[in-house]
Amino acid sequence: MSMRHWDWSLPSGHTTFLGYASETAITTVALAPITGLPWQAAALTLGGAAAAGAVHDLREGTTAGTLTTRALSWLTAAGWASWALATAPLTSTGWATGLGLAAVGIAANASATRTESARSERKRLLKLRRESVGILRDWEDRMARVARIENCVGKDVQHWPGKVGYTVELDLPSGGTSVEDLNGYGGKFASDLRLPDGCGVEIFPGANRGTILIEVTLKDVITEDIPYPEDYSEISLTERFPFGVYRNGELALGSLCNDCGILVGETDAGKTNSLRVVTAQLARMPDALIWAIDTTGGGVALPWITPWATEGLASAPIVDWIAHTDDEARLMLKMAAEIIAARKAGYQQLMREKKTDNKLPISAEIPGIVIICDETASLPYDIKEMIDKIEQEGRAMRVRMLVAALRATQDAITAMMKLMSKWRVGMTVSDAEELAYLFPGYIKIDPKDAPVAGAGWNMHTRLGPKKPTAMKVWRLVDELMDTICAATAGRRPKLDELSASVDIGEHYPQRWARTLPDLYKGQKLTESAQHAVDNAGEIIAAATLLASAPAPAATAGTTPAAPAATVPQGFEGFGGAAELFAAVTASLDPTAAPVAVPAGPPPAPAAAQTAPLPRPTRPVDPREQGWELLVAAGETGYTPKLLHEALQQLLGDATPAPRTVGGWLQTWAKDGKAIKDDSGQYTRYVAREAAAQQPSTALATETGTAALPEGIDGGLVLQAVELLVTTQFGSTSMLQRKLRIGFALAGNLMDFLHQLGIVGPSDGSQTREILVSTGDLEATMMRLADELGYTARDLGAMGLAAAAASHTKE
Repeated sequence: MSMRHWDWSLPSGHTTFLGYASETAITTVALAPITGLPWQAAALTLGGAAAAGAVHDLREGTTAGTLTTRALSWLTAAGWASWALATAPLTSTGWATGLGLAAVGIAANASATRTESARSERKRLLKLRRESVGILRDWEDRMARVARIENCVGKDVQHWPGKVGYTVELDLPSGGTSVEDLNGYGGKFASDLRLPDGCGVEIFPGANRGTILIEVTLKDVITEDIPYPEDYSEISLTERFPFGVYRNGELALGSLCNDCGILVGETDAGKTNSLRVVTAQLARMPDALIWAIDTTGGGVALPWITPWATEGLASAPIVDWIAHTDDEARLMLKMAAEIIAARKAGYQQLMREKKTDNKLPISAEIPGIVIICDETASLPYDIKEMIDKIEQEGRAMRVRMLVAALRATQDAITAMMKLMSKWRVGMTVSDAEELAYLFPGYIKIDPKDAPVAGAGWNMHTRLGPKKPTAMKVWRLVDELMDTICAATAGRRPKLDELSASVDIGEHYPQRWARTLPDLYKGQKLTESAQHAVDNAGEIIAAATLLASAPAPAATAGTTPAAPAATVPQGFEGFGGAAELFAAVTASLDPTAAPVAVPAGPPPAPAAAQTAPLPRPTRPVDPREQGWELLVAAGETGYTPKLLHEALQQLLGDATPAPRTVGGWLQTWAKDGKAIKDDSGQYTRYVAREAAAQQPSTALATETGTAALPEGIDGGLVLQAVELLVTTQFGSTSMLQRKLRIGFALAGNLMDFLHQLGIVGPSDGSQTREILVSTGDLEATMMRLADELGYTARDLGAMGLAAAAASHTKE
């Protein structure tokens, strides 16, 4: 038989305590004949309880009516109990009197309690309203003092839960004042309020254009780590997903179904953690297939496949494909482009049945594809062009991109990426102007609004917030990532059959065989991962697969039609362009009739099928053009104003704003690439090239030409020779920019050209001497081409002018 456990703790609430006391009084009276208690016991006990109850009500701020009702109830109970003890045992009349008084007391106290709740609420609201009126009057005065906007009228104040801040609604005065007039005033208002770092003031449009909402954060929630909520339930790619919180406690949302995304953050800003959180949210989606491009080692995606590949904690990889090299990225993006085209045609009937306005209805059977690309600045230009193409064409077919970069500059984030990415996230930065390119029109972002790693600004130009708003990304630790992998691996979707049947799709099943051996060198793979490698057949590098991709074949039994004579975009206005390009096109078909070519320089001959493709070109980057001008200026250098004027002469209307050009110079000086001279009337900047020149260790070959260094091919050498000799300008940075290669590789290439006798030795930051005259360019090019195994036709295919002239003479 178990012993009953009595609860002797103090009951919660005065009303409950009163009920217990009344029950005790009745029990005492009923047992009076047995106990023999005197009447004074009831009077003293219940009278003391009445006094204690009154003190409790006074401390709680109970209204006078409720306090009087409760006190009378206690005194009535004390009087009846005293009388009952004095006259015990009670008759039926005595008990009936007591029960009647108890019923009246219970009814009176219940009514008083209900009334007290309403009265207390009204009292609280009245206090809050008085406080709100003071806040509104303060803001009317603050708008006049700080922003010089008179006659604003405060309408309402909404206090946030937990007293972390409030929202003020103000009516602007007549005369055309708008919310845009207050851009940049958030920091000034925060200073006037004496808010600490992590708190701030943000201004948003109200119900109409004459009303604004001012959000004021009083408690710093930005600097605290906010852990990732351990919620692994299913969500959908078709809906916006949370990845952090704003300062007012609301969830910061992202979207990757209809829109692409950009995530920018400098080193130690929390960019990697943000990518992890987004990936974790995508892992919860059974209708989202995740691909990743990270040519710096695959570090962003590795934690999502390691539990499957080497640890056996997950039954499947969270990331379906990792491109850890440039060629693997090209293969992935080429397949993505083919999937877009295949889905547009193959799912037409499905889209018509679902009436989705030509947008693919995704599901676990037909998942959307989200490609996460980290460190875009290190990608070759042709890969960036492929990303631009996918962002332009993949929206309706649910193939979307999330690109991440260390800096918000045009060399990392192209204009097309920025245009197509409605969702933009910028992490905390040391220089607010770094985000000017990402958030146009909002240059005056205050870094103190997001002063710690993991904090930043969120913006969605279509769904909102339509201006960068300070927020904090959830913190996702490694241990929790393993848990997420194990919880969500079972719901990861497979690529649909139609998408897998594209031309590149035959190489898709071998993706793990190409990547896992490189990513996990020397590590033992799990049985599942090893099975994926062993059953892939022969492991062929992505570069070989791209080179061996067959060209579209003509239908059997038919004569291939001559290619259409089209004029490339940008050449339409040149006289005779149509005839010139028609001749080049006709040369591809040996059966075509000759086409008259207008007088002038002959066009370059068509490339043979075995000729290497020319390297991709790209438009001029104003930032790189400015750097080239600064380098060319030598010790003279440029002031910000003079550099802007020089760029205007070269670029015309495409020249960035003077403030942007000045920001470039400041950044170059901060990075050590330029020297800042403040000795004169105006600040002047001088370029300082600090590339480390390494002696070449190449061995001589039988032909007498030095062996090609690692990473340099013959075509690159020939292009560099023609560029340097034609311009007679031996600049390593110019070589890097024109050929779209890394600075270290450009330095190695310049050293190799010195061994070939094309340029002189290195002389610090000075440009190298060109040892070949323009008149000797043709002979030098042909000699080098012969030694490197290139024909004149090959050089013509690469667009080298000197080689094309030699081929014409032949």
